[in-house]
Amino acid sequence: MTSEGETRAVSVVVDASPEGVQKYTARVACDDGEIESVDPGALERFFEIVEGGEGSRFVRTRAVDMTGEARHIEEPTPLFSVRFTEPVDLTAISLHFETILDHDSEDVPTESLRFNAIE
Repeated sequence: MTSEGETRAVSVVVDASPEGVQKYTARVACDDGEIESVDPGALERFFEIVEGGEGSRFVRTRAVDMTGEARHIEEPTPLFSVRFTEPVDLTAISLHFETILDHDSEDVPTESLRFNAIE
């Protein structure tokens, strides 16, 4: 059980992107806890952990849509999720996209990107 403002897992979400998500590189960090696991979302076929991950306090992931699986995104869609070994304060979690491009090679607006507590 977690108290208010804490979570054991977050999902990195794109709210909407008419031209989908063609590729991204993202970093999630947490000062208060270690990562237990990282799982792909919408672009699962070509998803990889580049740095960090299990046992670390951060993870850097990247994914590419080579098959059109994320061609059009019209509702909130998880890109990947991160589970921590124990509950962490939401304010200790940070999300940074190094790149996130749609299928027209345009930047996906940052206001369309966020993370949600999922547990």
